[in-house]
Amino acid sequence: MKKLQILAALLVMLTTTSLIANTDPKPETASAQLRQQVVELLGTPDFELKENSLNSEIHFMVTAQGSIVVLDVETQDQAIENYIKSRLNYKQAKVAIAGNRFFNLSYKIVKEL
Repeated sequence: MKKLQILAALLVMLTTTSLIANTDPKPETASAQLRQQVVELLGTPDFELKENSLNSEIHFMVTAQGSIVVLDVETQDQAIENYIKSRLNYKQAKVAIAGNRFFNLSYKIVKEL
């Protein structure tokens, strides 16, 4: 009887671990897809940086029609702000967003050596 209980417990453990192992990873969220699109739209800037790296915070929204609207760019460099706004403002988002949604994105430019 004891062997039967051990065998049953082992069978339950093997079944549950195989079910857990076969689950798909979480699908990519709309925010992650939008972040990837914003990174692609920004590309690599073609101007010279004074520092080794430059950090900025981009505040933008995606309208119900799918248009990206830059609200604010927190940076000390006006050229960076203009670059970000020119590359993102009024571009069409490929991600379906229900209604108007606001997003914040940290953006870092690293100087190439």
